[in-house]
Parts: sequence; structure tokens; C-alpha cells
Amino acid sequence: MKPNERFNLITSIALKLQAEYNTTGINILLSGYGITTESVDIVPSKRLYVIDLLKSQPDKLIVQIATDLEIVIPKKSIQSTNHFKHILETNQLHSIIDDFNRAFENLETDPEQAIASASSTLESICKAICDFFKEDYPKVQHMQPLITKAYKLLNLSPDQHADQQIKKILGGLNSVATGIGTLRSKNSSAHGHGTKKVKLSIRHSRLVVNSCMTIGLFLLETYYSNYLEK
Repeated sequence: MKPNERFNLITSIALKLQAEYNTTGINILLSGYGITTESVDIVPSKRLYVIDLLKSQPDKLIVQIATDLEIVIPKKSIQSTNHFKHILETNQLHSIIDDFNRAFENLETDPEQAIASASSTLESICKAICDFFKEDYPKVQHMQPLITKAYKLLNLSPDQHADQQIKKILGGLNSVATGIGTLRSKNSSAHGHGTKKVKLSIRHSRLVVNSCMTIGLFLLETYYSNYLEK
């Protein structure tokens, strides 16, 4: 395990235990893995306490604890992330890189911020597509009009294709993008909320971040493959 991956995993464990257990519960849980804990009922910071207990433990045990707590990031997600970042960095899309880094860094620690930043990432990609074609942005710069314009510029609108299966896939991606924009507006940290806010979890943030990455990658690869040299 790379040092940064190990650090992120230990931090994720610490944050989850901090939120869900008192100090006694943390001691009981970690003792079950053979970890020697301190004889205390209260600590100044449960997060730092857990990090201190785990920092010298072997990678295999860290992964086991994280797996049991359902907070391990799948390897395929990491590989896709590297490919997505490579395209952004190779083409010097710096503002999009900043948005995506915020989304990925907050994936497990702050799901609401991760969702807001992921949505901003996809909106930024749509605006970049407009810039590539020297086209104005839509008057209303929300996800739905932005993704619709990007689709049209890249000849990806469902009504521009005769094949029914292609229409279904493109229409589905369009709906997912629009849904992400709506989720951001209603539930993420990007806006204020009333009394009916739905609590977003890590699984929601992972779904949104991975979906934005998939759609954004598809848009950028379509442009760089079909239009850059034209």
C-alpha cells in the first residue's frame, strides 16, 4: 500500500469510529483485532486517538478493519481516477483538476462537499467543451442546459443518432448528469437547506463522483478523438 493510500485509509477509519463510537466502544472494537488500547474512557480527540493506535499496525490489518467498516475504495475506481486525471493534466485543464481533486479528497470524509465538487467538475467540463468550439455558454448555467449544449456540440444528442441502443445510452447519461445537478442543488453543501434535507452518505458521494468521472471522461475523449484536429 502506498503511503498516501495508507494515510487516507487510516483517516477514513478514524473518522468513521469518531462519528459512530465513544472511546470505550472504540477500545472494544480495536481490541477485537488484537490492538493494544489505552485504559481510558475519554480522550481529547477520538480521531487522533484512533490514528495513533493504527499508525504502526500492518497494512493487512488496516485493510481488514476498513473492509469490515465498508470504507475501502475499489481498485477499479482508483484506476479510472488515474486515467481521468491523466487526460485533465495532459491537456492542462487546471480549473477542472481543482474541482475534481476537491471531489475525490472529500469522497469519504465529507460526502456533501464531494458531491458539490463532482457536479462542479462536470459543469466545468461542459463549459470547456463550449470554449473548445468557441461557443457561448447557455444563459442558464445549470447542469441540464450545460450538458445538453455539450452533447449537441459533440454530436452526442440522442436525436442525432438513428441507432436505438446508442440513443438509450446517450439519453441515460444525459439523465444521470441532470440528476447529479439536481442532487447537488437539493442536498449537497453547495446551497442552503430547509428542514427536509436528505442526509447523504459515502455510497452516495462515490456514486456521484464515479458517475461524473465517467460522463466527463466520455465527453473529453469524444472531443479529443473526433474534433481536436478539425
